[in-house]
Amino acid sequence: MTRPDRAAEAVPRWYLGLGGTLAAAVLATPSPHRMWLYMLVAVLVLTALVTGIRRHRPVWSRPWRLLVGTVGASVLANVGWAASMTPSGTPRFPSAGDLFFLASMGMLLTSVYWWVRPGRYRGGLLDAAIALTGGGAVVWAAVVAPLLFGGRFSGLRLGSYLCYLGLDLLVLALTVRVAVVSRVRTAAYRLMVAAAALWVTTDVVFYATLAHGRRGAADWVQVGWLAAYLMIGAAALHPSMARSTGSMPRNAALLTRTRLLAYVVLSALVAGLGVAEAAGVAAGGRAWRLIVLLCLGCVTSVLLIGRLAQLGAALNQRAHVDPLTGLGNRAALKNSLHRPSPDDRMLLLLDLEGFRDINAAFGHKTGDAVLTESGHRLRAATPSDAVVVRLDGDAFAVLTRGGEQALHALAERLLQVLAEPYPTAGLTGRRVRASIGAVTIRAGADGATALRDADLALQTARAEGNGVAVFDPGAYAQWRANRDLVADLQHALGTDELSMHYQPIVDLETGRIVAAEALLRWTRPDGTPVSPAHFIPLAEQSGDITLLGEWVLGRVCTDLAGLWEAYRLPVTVNVSAHQLRDTGFATRLLERLGQVGLPGAALIAEITETVLVTTVTDAATTIVQLQQLRDHGVRIAIDDFGTGYSSLAYLRELPVDILKMDGSFTSQQIEAGSPKEIAFVRTIVDLGRSLDLCTLAEAVETETQAQRLRDLGCHLAQGYHFARPAPVAKLHELLAAQRSHSSSNRA
Repeated sequence: MTRPDRAAEAVPRWYLGLGGTLAAAVLATPSPHRMWLYMLVAVLVLTALVTGIRRHRPVWSRPWRLLVGTVGASVLANVGWAASMTPSGTPRFPSAGDLFFLASMGMLLTSVYWWVRPGRYRGGLLDAAIALTGGGAVVWAAVVAPLLFGGRFSGLRLGSYLCYLGLDLLVLALTVRVAVVSRVRTAAYRLMVAAAALWVTTDVVFYATLAHGRRGAADWVQVGWLAAYLMIGAAALHPSMARSTGSMPRNAALLTRTRLLAYVVLSALVAGLGVAEAAGVAAGGRAWRLIVLLCLGCVTSVLLIGRLAQLGAALNQRAHVDPLTGLGNRAALKNSLHRPSPDDRMLLLLDLEGFRDINAAFGHKTGDAVLTESGHRLRAATPSDAVVVRLDGDAFAVLTRGGEQALHALAERLLQVLAEPYPTAGLTGRRVRASIGAVTIRAGADGATALRDADLALQTARAEGNGVAVFDPGAYAQWRANRDLVADLQHALGTDELSMHYQPIVDLETGRIVAAEALLRWTRPDGTPVSPAHFIPLAEQSGDITLLGEWVLGRVCTDLAGLWEAYRLPVTVNVSAHQLRDTGFATRLLERLGQVGLPGAALIAEITETVLVTTVTDAATTIVQLQQLRDHGVRIAIDDFGTGYSSLAYLRELPVDILKMDGSFTSQQIEAGSPKEIAFVRTIVDLGRSLDLCTLAEAVETETQAQRLRDLGCHLAQGYHFARPAPVAKLHELLAAQRSHSSSNRA
């Protein structure tokens, strides 16, 4: 809060201090002179109101201007009473002062009514009626009945008292309405509600003292009137007065604990008064007092029942409304989907691209403003009978009549309206793109699967980046097949369906096996193999790649123990991005090697070039993990090098030992001598040599390919030309044969 704001908030406190001093002087002032003190306080309040309106300029100023009239009329009322003062020090009745005071009460009542701008919110009427009848029952028993049947007042004076009490009850009812509707709990609001409540209470106490013949006690309640006036002035001087009137939130509170407690207390009070009046009637009192009280009590009870019924309806409605945008929610959409329609329908699911970035850059308040504006645009761009809902986050849905042709037209229109610049602070000129997944629902269908189908289409739209995608039954069949495959893979982890095969890696100069790559294989119980190119990406998407990777490392370390002990042969194994994000991965891997007595040099960890890009936000964790492995002798290889971003920054920052060229570079084109392919391979080999890295070519299938790679200076290779992947026993055979051949050559 800035210093000017603090200074502005201090003004009402100084004002209340001055006004409180004047109010305290009331009791010490002789009765004939109190009238002038009242006028001084009223002028002070009037000055505060005018100053506050001019200084803070409320958007909805009508209630405040009516308060100026209220206090101004009360000043004139005091002047009228002073002019009609009798020698004994009491004003004559009736007089001009009484007319001005009646006008003052009327303007106060109108001001409280206009505190809630008409058309903005229509709630609170039942609460106001409950306050009117319940408060009326209390006032009847405590004040009105004694005034009517006490015999102390009659004629015009009695009529004026009853009129003022009626106005007080209306002020009470409208104040309750304001308290129920408004969720703007500013300092000015609290002061105004407190002033209205104090005004009504003081009036009731004053007339009660008159009804019971205790005029001396009435002197004290004059302080209550002055305090209420001073609170009005303090509210006007507070800076929050500018936003305290007129504007109401979209969804006010349904029923607070305080309000519920007030209902209980009011009901108990009315019931207690009824018992007391019944006892009075039994003792010979007037039956009219009990009859009126019972009528008011019954009306109050009926209104309370109606309020509870309204609460139930509102809760049911609120359960189907999104509180931020005012649109429907997921429950409302599901209800509409399950109702069959005689017409074809279309369901469109939308989400805003980059919305998380907006939240991160500008804050959730701006993000909420974007969501609200998006909801308004969708509502305006769709037919009037369309169901428009916010599902969650930045996801919206539209359900309306129409076939596939109308679907595309509507989708394009929605993309256009959402792409318009957002008039939100910080986003001036910024556009928000959207993706849409859509599905048509045939006439008579209940749309039970439409939400799922549209969501699948939305995933396609996001993946392809073309804005709109319509549900494809074939894509759904593939999705189900993939889902079932992931479930089968999870089951396979606990069985012998998974196995490790090893493909030799040879030195191109000597043709000797110098390493082997560990490759995961999956064979179903019926002997059907499942391609790694199919199930590995699905495991990545589902997150099961972490468990799968741990299983692979355990099996590789077991097989590697024999290979290293007998032939000092290292093995390469693929490491996923999910594993590298785990800060304890490197430690566990080194511990696993130690448990089987293997040094770090026995293992080569392979990471894909695309993994380096997708884990850029976790770059620090990735580098730490890889460096920890490398410090213990584990070498690092980049798999599929040349197919991704090939950023030299990665090679400079990451601890890398081997560049493994993608098989596409060793295809038939390099065998045919394609200049472009040869240039690519030469570039990678030269890059590796300049960085002191080893280069490895995969998918080598012919001797011609192998020879061209030798000519280009490639160090290592693997592929069907040398050997196919096979169980570890086959690798032992090849290595034993290689050792035997070497021994015979030396002999």
